[in-house]
Amino acid sequence: MQVGLPWLKIESQNKESNTISWFYNNHKDEKRHDVTDNVIDFINRLIIHIPDYHFLTTRYYGFYANASKKTLDKVHALLGIKKNKDYSREKRTKALKNKLNKLKYRTHLIDSFNREPIQCKCKATMLYTYTYNPLENTKNNRTYRKRCIDEMHKMQLRRRRST
Repeated sequence: MQVGLPWLKIESQNKESNTISWFYNNHKDEKRHDVTDNVIDFINRLIIHIPDYHFLTTRYYGFYANASKKTLDKVHALLGIKKNKDYSREKRTKALKNKLNKLKYRTHLIDSFNREPIQCKCKATMLYTYTYNPLENTKNNRTYRKRCIDEMHKMQLRRRRST
């Protein structure tokens, strides 16, 4: 059984002798190195590769950075190299809009249930006209909310009495 990180593979664990057998490939000489370590020593070797909390690493820089796509397009144009993939800003913006569009309520319902949520049974599409805001014209929102809550309590009391 081999488990572990891409540069380290754990082969076996011996619970009686408290040891772990693992191997890695050295990039300098391209040779496989087999190691059998005490569990504590193995964990100590492994822990030093875990970055500190809130430690930021630079993953991509130069041409690989997202901010330098325009520069990369210019380099491709100057060298006359045909790109395998279109990395233009317009293409990326369009792809992002498509992704975000899939998150919208209407698109999600169309994809999931093959049903248009704003289409009436008579096949007419509903149009948005306005949104009613009951607190829009009131001077004191707190009093309006209190009045609404009191009305709800009265309605609940009437229901309880009738049942």
